[in-house]
Amino acid sequence: MSIDEKNQSIIVSGESGAGKTVSAKYAMRYFATVSGSASDTNIEEKVLASSPIMEAIGNAKTTRNDNSSRFGKYIQIGFDKRYRIIGANMRTYLLEKSRVVFQADDERNYHIFYQLCAAASLPEFEELSLTCAEDFFYTSQGGDTSIEGVDDAEDFEKTRQAFTLLEFIFRTSLCRDLRPEDEHLINFCQLLGVEHSQMQHWLCHRKLVTTSETYVKTMSLQQVVNARNALAKHIYAQLFDWIVGHINKALHTSLKQHSFIGVLDIYG
Repeated sequence: MSIDEKNQSIIVSGESGAGKTVSAKYAMRYFATVSGSASDTNIEEKVLASSPIMEAIGNAKTTRNDNSSRFGKYIQIGFDKRYRIIGANMRTYLLEKSRVVFQADDERNYHIFYQLCAAASLPEFEELSLTCAEDFFYTSQGGDTSIEGVDDAEDFEKTRQAFTLLEFIFRTSLCRDLRPEDEHLINFCQLLGVEHSQMQHWLCHRKLVTTSETYVKTMSLQQVVNARNALAKHIYAQLFDWIVGHINKALHTSLKQHSFIGVLDIYG
């Protein structure tokens, strides 16, 4: 970049479990170490802090990889004329939303759910009504909810430190197996701040609008399950995009960018 005065990009490719995400992290860590920051905001630390957050919300255990990226990520690191980091911007692709509601045998949902469950005893999470991951339908379909050699509570502390560095104030809920008139639906509505009766009604009914009339039709059990799952996937996708947007705000700079290096980590 400095010799040829041209922007550069690194494409990290390989099959699942080959080490793409770790290689991408090492590449960013190298840039942060050798370049330093152009200001006193420690922007290079913030760039590195994005990794544990994105791994928590976008990585999961699969049969081939205990820390598999289930989305693609392109991060563009900006430099000034003295080749010091001034900011960064991230784009994400193809989040595997289906994992939120279904996991195959010996696989897990996204790490963040298990990290939150492992931290359920913390006083600040008391209102989330969290228990162990085995208690939730959306986190126990794969069987074993733990990963050998991984401490979810310890990883959550790293995730929370990264959130703090990037100035997040976050509150989230774990989507349970929703059924009308049960405690899980009550918790769900309280956490999202929506009206219980309305949520109960529209999880079990759908509205059909014609040119002349509007019908409200009761859905079958399978349609209700599909609606519940679609809602859970939509909520998680919106949360994922919001977190990425907030990270980009934290990494944004008003300084003029002279050049950049892009790192593309596409999942195998």
